[in-house]
Amino acid sequence: MPSQSEIKLFNSLKLKKFRQKYGLFVVEGLKTVTELLHSSLDVQQILVDRDFDVPAGNTPVHLISKQEMARLSSMETPPGILAVAAVPVYSPVSLFSEASGPVLALDGIRDPGNLGTIIRIADWYGIGDILLSEECTDVYNPKCLQASMGSFLRVRCHYGNLQELLPSTGLPVLGCTLRGRNIREFALPERCVVLIGSESHGISDHLMPLLTHQISIPRFGKAESLNAAIATAIVLDRCVH
Repeated sequence: MPSQSEIKLFNSLKLKKFRQKYGLFVVEGLKTVTELLHSSLDVQQILVDRDFDVPAGNTPVHLISKQEMARLSSMETPPGILAVAAVPVYSPVSLFSEASGPVLALDGIRDPGNLGTIIRIADWYGIGDILLSEECTDVYNPKCLQASMGSFLRVRCHYGNLQELLPSTGLPVLGCTLRGRNIREFALPERCVVLIGSESHGISDHLMPLLTHQISIPRFGKAESLNAAIATAIVLDRCVH
């Protein structure tokens, strides 16, 4: 049984500053917890409010009250099971030499639901790594984890200064902009960086000089912009062969 101080700590992990302070995050739901247990991540505890059949192995499983579960859960209807795991540390050292297809880079994606969906899309297209600007929302935000549907376990996310990281790839950088070249008419290179900016501001001004090519998705209606996750899916579908 976790102590009240541990319950308090786990509850604090809903906030980014405490996830960073303790190097921990929380996932909820039987499917995601089961996937987490089958991953290489360090799962420290599992908390349940009723019997669940989970392959816990040596991971401690603790029964807590439904009131405590409701306090810890980020969902309107708590699924009754959550796990506390250590935030993984990924090294991007060999990222660009190992990747066989495009590398995805995100600039200023602040909505956690959008980021989680983008991670799920990257997983669908076999993208193993994403570069994120320091202004992007936290991958381990509960809403982001929920939207990723477990894909955060298969896609490594690297935060850093894109102004430094993009040139270090040695790859052409394709930026998705409203005034770019039609992707239907552009021969996309197999090895490249695809840079997606935020819906409200697009790609940051200081990153524009780093673009090798500007590309755009042709518009036939009057919508001002596309959701960042939808734009990512359309571009990756053109890039991945």
